[in-house]
Amino acid sequence: MSVTPYVMVDSANAFGEFIRSAFDAEVSNVIPLPTDPERVVHAEARIGTGVLYFADSGPDGGRCLRSPTEPVHVQLWTTVPDAEAAYARAVGAGARPAMEVTAQDDGSLMGGFVDPFGTLWWVTTPA
Repeated sequence: MSVTPYVMVDSANAFGEFIRSAFDAEVSNVIPLPTDPERVVHAEARIGTGVLYFADSGPDGGRCLRSPTEPVHVQLWTTVPDAEAAYARAVGAGARPAMEVTAQDDGSLMGGFVDPFGTLWWVTTPA
């Protein structure tokens, strides 16, 4: 069994660029909406060994819905080789800091940010 998160955003193309910048994601299988090739009905991204699906929000990709600002609509937990570097890249790519990267009691590092699409990302590097 497995689970794959599916994130609906205001601009899937911009979201894809953001996760490429923040996580060096490999974006693939981008399927544009036939009636509007600037919108995406499905895309996939590989971040390390994990897979994330994403698309433009709205019924059948026909209408883009605004992402909420508070609370965020989804949270994603990511394990990365360097939490501080991922955090810095994400903020540099337009994310809003939620929690600076700090050492945890178990020796790991963890921080969080909200991307420009309303998704709260937690980045962690194990001890």
